[in-house]
Parts: sequence; C-alpha cells; structure tokens
Amino acid sequence: MYGLAMGKRILILGGGVGGVVAAKRLSERLKGRVDVEITLVSDTDYYLLPPLLVNIALGDLDPQQAQLPLSMLTRRGVKVVKASVTKIDPDNRVVETTQGKFQYDYLIASLGTEFDFKTYNLAAGLHNYTIDGALKLKEALSKFTGGRVVVFTPEPIYRCGVYPFEIAGQLDAIFRKRGIRDKVEITLIHPFSRPIEPLGPEAVKITEEYYAERGIRYIGSARPVEVDEKGKVVVLTSEKVPYDLLIVVPPSRLPKPFEGTQLVQEYPNGRWTGINVYTGRSIKYDDVYLPGEHSMPSVGLPTAGVPVHFTALASANVIAGELLGEPVDPAQITSMTCAMDYGELGMVFNCDVKLDLKNNKANWVGNCYSVLTSPIGKIIKDLFYKTWLKTTM
Repeated sequence: MYGLAMGKRILILGGGVGGVVAAKRLSERLKGRVDVEITLVSDTDYYLLPPLLVNIALGDLDPQQAQLPLSMLTRRGVKVVKASVTKIDPDNRVVETTQGKFQYDYLIASLGTEFDFKTYNLAAGLHNYTIDGALKLKEALSKFTGGRVVVFTPEPIYRCGVYPFEIAGQLDAIFRKRGIRDKVEITLIHPFSRPIEPLGPEAVKITEEYYAERGIRYIGSARPVEVDEKGKVVVLTSEKVPYDLLIVVPPSRLPKPFEGTQLVQEYPNGRWTGINVYTGRSIKYDDVYLPGEHSMPSVGLPTAGVPVHFTALASANVIAGELLGEPVDPAQITSMTCAMDYGELGMVFNCDVKLDLKNNKANWVGNCYSVLTSPIGKIIKDLFYKTWLKTTM
C-alpha cells in the first residue's frame, strides 16, 4: 500500500494534459511550504501532446518530437509511477493499479476518454488518435495514389472538435503537392448540419467556401449505421458512401476505472464524471477533483486540451489554497483560443467562456469570433502547440 507518509497525500491519475499541468502547479505552489507527497500515476512513461499526432500522421514530426518523459516531473518533487488504474474507490480513498494500491487525501483524476472503435465498426478505418494509429495512417497515405477518401465522424463528442474539419483540408493540400488531387475525392461525414457549427456562422461560412473552392464534399446531419468493411462503404441512414481510404474519428466514452462509482452521472449527452464547473471538484466527493476530458461534456465544455488545462489549474489552485490556508481564485477558463490548419488556410478563433455557476455550465457556443484568417494562422498553430509542449514540465 502506497501513501502512508505523514504529510498530505495528493494522488494524480493520468500523465496527459490535466495530470501534468496539475502536478506542475501543485509543486510550484506547495514545494517547501507544506509537508506534502505528490504522486502521479500514468500508464505510459511519457507525456504526449495529442494535437501533434496529426503532424506524425502527415509526416511532419517523428513521435519523439511530440512527447516528453514524465520523469522530468521528479525534479519538481513529484513521484512518477508507471501503472494502469484498475479501480477507483472514493468512499475509502483508495485507488487500485497494476502496481498496487494507493491511498490519498486529495485525488486528481484526469484519464482522458476511451476511444470507441467498436460501435459502427470503426476499427475498419485508420486514425491518428494514438502513436501507433498515426504511424499506420502515415504509411497508408504514403502509398495512396488516388481514389475516394472519406473522413467519418459518427458522433458529436470526440477529442478535439475541429480535427475532422482540419484533416479534410490538410489532405487536400497534401494531394495537391503530390500532384494527384485530380485523382482523389475527399468527403467529410459529420453529425453537424453545417461544418464547424459550434464556432458560429463566420467559421461556417469560411469553411463552406473553402471546401467548395477545394472540391471537398461535406455530408452533414449524418445518421450513422456502420462501416461495411467488406463492401468498403460507410452506411448512413440516408445513403452509402464508398471509400478507398477511410479515416475515422472515434466517439469519446467514459474511462473504465470510473465505472461503478458515484463519480459518474447521467447527462443528456452521455455518462460522464460530474464536476463543479468553477473548480473541477467532484459534485459528490469534496476530496476528489476530475479535470479530465471525461468531465468536460458534463459542464458544456469540449473534450479538448485547452479546457482540460484550465480546469486542472483551477483544481490544483483550490487544493493548494486549502493546504496553505490561503483564499484563492481558481482562475477557471474565461476564453478558448482555437488555432486551425486547413492545409493552405489558417484560422484563429476565440470563444468567450461565461461560467453559469447557478446551472453549473460553461457557455461558449455563440460567443466565438475570428481573430485571424490567413496562412499565418497555420504558423501560429504550429508555434502554439510546440511551445505548449516545451513549457508543460
């Protein structure tokens, strides 16, 4: 049994954006000021920045350039344990892992989401939601000489909301550079009636005009049935869309360690971990914080790195304030900036986030506006993510 020290025990689950950001902030605030033990448990020994997976798939980066060793956190006094979480028992303040049991005084869980490749038979397609998936997609693209490319997004909740709209444009640019664009049909299938709808009419107009100019077909309001791997078609209720190269966007699901706990609540958009929108604290347990993608849909935020980042900071700030006996503003998210790469066009949009504490929601849809529409936007996105990676630890 781990975690029997005299000081307060802070256990962090997940070595992604939320876990690493929380560990760093807690170390900054608490190191040398209070007796505290900070332990981070991750099923990998590296931190991976997910937005860079597409760069791996498109051949712009090697996997090593999209990750950092979690051991870098040890210089901040954080103990790092490589293990998979198997069970969370918030009633007894115990977490079970493949490396034993851990006790805690405070728990921060940021475990991302499960990628559902089983529903709709998405395993028949390619993806870049893991390093292995990105490398397989890279290989397939390098061998592709022409045909029908379909990007299939069956449900509206998935990691990184702008990704399907970007990859369609990026593929168009790649095929043009290779001189085979006239041999390729690109189709994006999505549940939104119009492309990138949550960012508002300005983003929709820019995207629709760009797709029309580039010959990218958009099938909106799609109601999926399945991928027919044998027939090589995506089956919708309205039509069957044939493909030669299929790229899939898996729906997000609740991570298995949360199953069977009272950390989970039913919401109109699915089963997610319930949190206080202002602090990331569990709505059921005062000593548990859940700043992960698995909580974002419960408060109206997208399953993406920026809201997870800010919610993790808010959770860490609250815990640090309690241990130091100091009042603290959690500094929860007030805006989201989204930099997008459409291949030969870049866009930067900002969305103002208004926290509705009474209804425990973050309202941002309808509050988005363009900051920049230019190829320079691609450079901004590239610098944004690479800087984010380098400054994370």
